[in-house]
Amino acid sequence: MRQLFFVFLLFAVTPAYSQSKSITRFRSDFKENTNMFFYSSTLKMLNTEDNPELASMLKDIEEIRVLNYDKAAREFNAGDVSELKSALHEEKYNDIMLVNENGNSINLYSREKRGKTVGFVAIVENRESLILIDLIGSIDVKKFMELKQKLDRQTVNKT
Repeated sequence: MRQLFFVFLLFAVTPAYSQSKSITRFRSDFKENTNMFFYSSTLKMLNTEDNPELASMLKDIEEIRVLNYDKAAREFNAGDVSELKSALHEEKYNDIMLVNENGNSINLYSREKRGKTVGFVAIVENRESLILIDLIGSIDVKKFMELKQKLDRQTVNKT
């Protein structure tokens, strides 16, 4: 019985350590200027209109960390950011997308465990700032894109 309890405890605590170790290390080496943390309960509160599509998309997210760095006050260089990207690959994050648009470079990574997506990391960089987004859980990207397109159409129809 005691061994069963410890096995249960191990699995119960494991999700708390699902955050990217690479992002955590970068953060300990370079203090961000500002940060935001969103937990599943916070994300549910953001759905003020009780939109079922949004609720469905957010249901598998446990936590999101958003770390903002002002490059003018930075203590890191381009090599440090390259090392972070390499460390994410070593941590078994896969490249999903690279977007360069209007001076912004966005690298999106995902990590799977036993065939299920357990995390995403986005690195958003431009001349002025670096933003690291570390998400525990998963987002159905297809649902996200469908919701985004629907919101974009609604915005266009209003103007």
